[in-house]
Amino acid sequence: MKVQDKTSKFYIPQLKLESGELLENVEIAYTTYGTLSKKGDNAVLIFHALTGSHMLAGNYKKEDNLDIPWNDELEIGWWDEFVGPNKIIDTNKYFVVCANYLGGCYGSTGPNSINIKTGEIYGKDFPFISFKDIEISQKLLLDDLGVVSLEAVIGPSIGGLMALEFSLLYPEYVKNLISISSGYRLSTIQLLHNLEQAYILDLAKSSNGREAEYLSLARMIAHKTYISLELLSSRAKDESKYDKNFLEGFLSTSQESYMMHQGEKFIQRFTPESYNSIIKGWQNFYIDTKEIKKLGNINVLIISVNSDVCFYPEEQVEFENLLKENGIKTSVKVINSTKGHDCFLLEPELFEKEFQNFI
Repeated sequence: MKVQDKTSKFYIPQLKLESGELLENVEIAYTTYGTLSKKGDNAVLIFHALTGSHMLAGNYKKEDNLDIPWNDELEIGWWDEFVGPNKIIDTNKYFVVCANYLGGCYGSTGPNSINIKTGEIYGKDFPFISFKDIEISQKLLLDDLGVVSLEAVIGPSIGGLMALEFSLLYPEYVKNLISISSGYRLSTIQLLHNLEQAYILDLAKSSNGREAEYLSLARMIAHKTYISLELLSSRAKDESKYDKNFLEGFLSTSQESYMMHQGEKFIQRFTPESYNSIIKGWQNFYIDTKEIKKLGNINVLIISVNSDVCFYPEEQVEFENLLKENGIKTSVKVINSTKGHDCFLLEPELFEKEFQNFI
């Protein structure tokens, strides 16, 4: 059975942001899979990673999505092997919802949207969007869909941060929380990586039309934390696609060529403004650990990947200790993989047993 492959839109007339600013005519792009039960209690909400989208599973075509940046990576949903009939998250059983983040570039209101007050693209005037703003907008979506409670809220990477904060905002609404390769706070290395990328994107404003190249560089800074160096080396082809004189001889190895290629692919499917908006939200993410007790009636599963260098396994251990100190029912599973942070995208079979034993 084929899963849904078309995007829907949810409209919010006015959304008061955490900053106090009022955002009007808000659009949230989303997809749903499966059927909501009569009681409205079989829903699963999935928060995507930094540059993911609502296109969770199924097949998508550029001609049906002419208003968003595109390359062939978007033709198949980013968790297609996870979500669907008889898959890890079984849509014969669950009603699955995934929405593009407010501030994103895949159909939700963001910096590249039109400001109805001026008739011009928001651009640099787009307001600051916190992760909490994103979570509240998605709760409004769930209410509109008729979801009475969530069987689970799930998030990999920064999606795990949002899944956690969502559960703290609506603890009576959530039964289970699954955090994958994530944590509860920013580490020092994440703060610094975000700073480096934000600095690069700021320099791009006066780059005489080279904004895309600056975005490519920002992506390269982040990408090396998403896969293990072992995997990077094995994926890199023996030859370089770049001239030896490019960057005065710095692109002489296959590893360098591979990383440049990753940056060049990325700028086809994302915008600098949305990238900056989301990492700014990440940079300002904060949870008061005193609030963790609110999770008292929620079962938590933490999934850690032993080769992760974006959210290090030590961060999940720290998260586990915090939860257990507050009496939260917590299970922890460690995935052994050479694929690093992106294991949740590349090796779904490693997660099947853990999911099925939990929900």
